[in-house]
Amino acid sequence: MQMLPALILLLLLLKVSVCIQVIVPQQERSAALFDSVILHCDYYTSAHYDDVLVTWRYKSFCKEQENDSTSYQSALQFGRDPLNNCPDHQRTVRTVIQRRGKREPALGSQYRARNITLQKKADLVINEVTWSDSGVYFCSVDAAGDTFGDSDKEVKLFVRSWTAGKREPDL
Repeated sequence: MQMLPALILLLLLLKVSVCIQVIVPQQERSAALFDSVILHCDYYTSAHYDDVLVTWRYKSFCKEQENDSTSYQSALQFGRDPLNNCPDHQRTVRTVIQRRGKREPALGSQYRARNITLQKKADLVINEVTWSDSGVYFCSVDAAGDTFGDSDKEVKLFVRSWTAGKREPDL
């Protein structure tokens, strides 16, 4: 009977050791047009670093950004997000960047002319954001052998006019 607690503990440790956890500290970010932005993503895994594939994917919003409208706020109160609540065939979906281990990251075909990279373990850096960068970004981590856990998280990026939020000088 004394073996049972030890066996349970061993099984729990094995389960934890094959677990992946992706973390994004901010689920929403905004950036002024032509500014740089960093979408932070971190992960924990039992896999060796060289066996980890980090992928950032982009999905356009479902409709115009109406996050100040009454209907948008009302929908959010009922647990629906009109910006992110539509099938993929109704929006643009593409891979932004991928990196396996310490290798050089590979940009998706639509991003090769852009200054976009990964820093640290999985932070996405977009230099000179454009209007078309507004959307939902998914940080996904595939780790060999990790079969449990949360392997992807999303971040919404809102690109605003560089004058938005800036106060006009007093005359």
